[in-house]
Amino acid sequence: MAERAFGMQFSYAKTGGSHQALGEITDITPPSISRDLIETTNHSSNIKSYLGGLVDYGEVSVTVNYDPDGTDDVGLRTLATGGTYDSGDASSNPANYEFKITYADAGATVETFDGIVTGFETSAPIDGQLSATITIKVSGAVVYS
Repeated sequence: MAERAFGMQFSYAKTGGSHQALGEITDITPPSISRDLIETTNHSSNIKSYLGGLVDYGEVSVTVNYDPDGTDDVGLRTLATGGTYDSGDASSNPANYEFKITYADAGATVETFDGIVTGFETSAPIDGQLSATITIKVSGAVVYS
């Protein structure tokens, strides 16, 4: 059965802190799941064989209406440069931020994960609103609840 995307929410927090909702979201691409393969083929077989390797949850991207001096926009832009949202200093552990995607389904499904902000790209079309796309590399597992 199809579910609507309208009403999804995205929030973030320094691990152990309170989550801050990101406003004016126009698009979210949630984590993906891929698994490495380890080839185990040997010289006694002419058929390739494999073992499952490490799981990677990929990247998340969130596009928002951009406000160059907005608190969230400045904070996430700072995270992309290796700083921290609370102090602006270089972080000794840039993966110490927790992110949540909350779906608009009847059960309000939540995906929670740690991640590193790896990109902050703005766009300024001549006949449109300013936007920014934030890219986050998932670090570790995604918890579904």
